[in-house]
Amino acid sequence: MKSARSNAAAAQSAVLMLPSKSYSYRFFLSVCFLVVVAYSLLMQTSATGVFVLVLLNLLFCADVMLKNAWRDLEKMRFTLSVLASVSALAAFCYGLSKTFFVAPLAGGAADLYVPLSALICLYLWTSLQSTRKKERTKVFIKKLDDFLPKSGRLLVGQREAMVFARELKEGDLIKVKAGERIPCEGEIAKGETAIDESLISGNMLPTAKAVKSRVYAGTLNKGADIYVRVTRPLDESVVAGIIGAIKNSERRRCVRKEDLDQYAPWLLVLAALLGVCVYSYFYWAGDYRRPLHTIGLFLLMMGLSCPLSFFFCVSFPSWFVRLGARRHQIKIQSLGALDILHQADAIFFDKTGTLTYGELRIHSVHAPDEKARRELLVCLATAEQMVDGPFANAVNIYAKEQKIKAHKLLSFDVLPGLGVKATSGRNTYLAGRPEWLIDQGIAIAQKPQGDRAIICGAKNGKYLGYVLLDDKLRPGAAKMVQRLQKMGKEVILMSGDNEASVAGIAQEIGITNYNFGVLPQTKAEILSNFNALGKKAVMIGDGFNDIIALLRADASVVFSSGKNVYNNWVDVILKRSDLGAITDLFRMNKKLSACIYTNVVLCVLCNMALVGSLLFIPAPVVQVLFFVPAGLLIGVAVIFLNSARLLNIK
Repeated sequence: MKSARSNAAAAQSAVLMLPSKSYSYRFFLSVCFLVVVAYSLLMQTSATGVFVLVLLNLLFCADVMLKNAWRDLEKMRFTLSVLASVSALAAFCYGLSKTFFVAPLAGGAADLYVPLSALICLYLWTSLQSTRKKERTKVFIKKLDDFLPKSGRLLVGQREAMVFARELKEGDLIKVKAGERIPCEGEIAKGETAIDESLISGNMLPTAKAVKSRVYAGTLNKGADIYVRVTRPLDESVVAGIIGAIKNSERRRCVRKEDLDQYAPWLLVLAALLGVCVYSYFYWAGDYRRPLHTIGLFLLMMGLSCPLSFFFCVSFPSWFVRLGARRHQIKIQSLGALDILHQADAIFFDKTGTLTYGELRIHSVHAPDEKARRELLVCLATAEQMVDGPFANAVNIYAKEQKIKAHKLLSFDVLPGLGVKATSGRNTYLAGRPEWLIDQGIAIAQKPQGDRAIICGAKNGKYLGYVLLDDKLRPGAAKMVQRLQKMGKEVILMSGDNEASVAGIAQEIGITNYNFGVLPQTKAEILSNFNALGKKAVMIGDGFNDIIALLRADASVVFSSGKNVYNNWVDVILKRSDLGAITDLFRMNKKLSACIYTNVVLCVLCNMALVGSLLFIPAPVVQVLFFVPAGLLIGVAVIFLNSARLLNIK
């Protein structure tokens, strides 16, 4: 692990090795210098005074730029720092000759003080944004401990004592009341209940538990009071393992060069070649007879080798593509994830809350006739109206849609994991599992079959029928999987749900490779094994239980929900309900890459036009105050207009 970190650090640009505060105060100081230099030139103050201001700017603000360039050159990396440093030093030397030499060097521009000051300012701004982006990926761990239970009820003889959850040890007997979180992992010693294990497995349905059933720390007891024998302390539990992995691990990401660093060497080589060509042309043409005098043209070319528009070739498209994505209800936190999504060998999906909505809905109602159908819905709505849970929510929503009015309750009794017994007037209603209704003496002619959740209904001992519930697929799931497979991506489904549920969803949308009953650590291990083969993987999930897998993947995408603790670590957050957003991400990456490349080409062309005007237009015209800054700002405007096309992503 240590060597991997050192290799990643060695591959990083020197800019990212420093904290953001190294750039922040220098940036604000450089802005002040830029304003003062521009004002001094406008007021035609002493040229020596302007030179001193530029020198101070170079010494106190650009020092970090020069140091970064030196570190990168030591490792044979030609980055933005190197390009900006070469340009700044050349511009400074050009201005020095124009200010103090009796016979100034050749070159159309009066000086390059304003472009030099602006270059330093923009370099520090770009570096500040890069370092802040890196620092934002650090984990904000304060919220994580909220998922851990704080205390437990320890039974000592006949006495019950409240103790810290971390004080409980193997073999202790604890009591967990309904509505409390289980403080440690263990086995139920007494009682029956239903446990909400969505934090661990992602399964939204409460799981029925009886004596000797295993329970997990951090899960919610939604049924009756139970007694649990501790088998594993809190610090060794599954949920503690999830939180520990988040606290102690860094996101696994491919070492990726900054976009400006990728293009900087080409601009440097191009400027040097053009500088040599210009020097040779004017020297041999006889316009300037002295070799040292003609060197001013080379300094002019190198001083403008890093145009101001180059700093915006990536930032403008990044800003506009984020705005365009927001119009499509997509929040992009890391643009590098778009590249990884395009390069990925496999896309891993969670089921509940990702491929599906994560909410149960009634799929179909089965009753002998329309009268019996309505009577069944009245029965279920009456029994479930005061119950809190996914089954009851599904029944109540459907009853409201069908304009079914529930009868007023006199009493009701919830049997965790089995069903509900309710009394209204002289009628007794039962709603629950078919096995439970049979145990209550209800005759069911044919037991319902299938992989969907089932709720049967009975009134006064008479069986009325049943409803099937399922977790509805998000729109466009099958089409999205088909598109990914056509792109050559391997699509894999991982879920903590049961085999029948996972297999049914996989078959419906065309996924052949799926895993069921998978715990969070197992999801992470599957991704780690995939990465060990040298392949790139993207994890698309939802909820806290997917966080380790999201961290292990090369890029991570989640559907937004109420549990937003993972928002600090994921790359893309989808705020819309359909899965067409996944294919939109591919389209955004294609347009973003094309826009950045076009911006670099336009930047070079605008800069060549400016240099050409300085070389061939008569001196009285090009030496007009702020001629060079105006030409550079035109390049920035061209880049801005070209990038604005990303607002409309279709």
